[in-house]
Amino acid sequence: MENVLSIFFSLSLFYVIITSRVKAYVSVLQVQGIILSILLIIPFIHNFSIYGIILPLTLLIVKVIAIPRYIKKIIRDLDIKRRIEPTIQQMILLPIVILTIIIIFMASSLLAKNTVVNVIPFASGFSSIVIGIYIIMFRKKLIIHVCGFLIMENGIFLFSTSVASELPMMIELGVLLDVFVVVFLMGITLNRISSTFKGFEVSHLGRLKD
Repeated sequence: MENVLSIFFSLSLFYVIITSRVKAYVSVLQVQGIILSILLIIPFIHNFSIYGIILPLTLLIVKVIAIPRYIKKIIRDLDIKRRIEPTIQQMILLPIVILTIIIIFMASSLLAKNTVVNVIPFASGFSSIVIGIYIIMFRKKLIIHVCGFLIMENGIFLFSTSVASELPMMIELGVLLDVFVVVFLMGITLNRISSTFKGFEVSHLGRLKD
């Protein structure tokens, strides 16, 4: 079950690379949040505990409801253009992403021979971290950079499911990243000078004056 969900998680990474719609990124974040919530519930199915319910429920509320709704509100309030303007063509980026994911899965398989890890969740999580970096590097809109950051964070959560001993530390790190993202989003909202920064693209930051 974990492997099947991890494969769906990986497929969502391909979708964010080929899509040109801003809201599609938000939808992918919601899907990934649902997958992560289910993955956190699975270990507690046969060993029920309050802790096992609170954590996935919190994750579901934050990642599937709260943050996506807040991002959609920013897109609507600031009238951010619905289409993405990449710094590199999607048909160039897609082969790079495919090659990256193949290398990560191959390296994870080799690592699994010497370490006890679940290859597919491990590789899918690490791929998500790298794809999040690619999104930040090759997309212009600041709101998409936030989505890329969240995709990286989702990768950390998935990565943690394959390294059970490090799970508590990874979750704490994820909470800290969520706090950072909320602060970052608030910063974008508070600095809503849409007439000057139409679409809130990275290239416009060079126009800032003291």
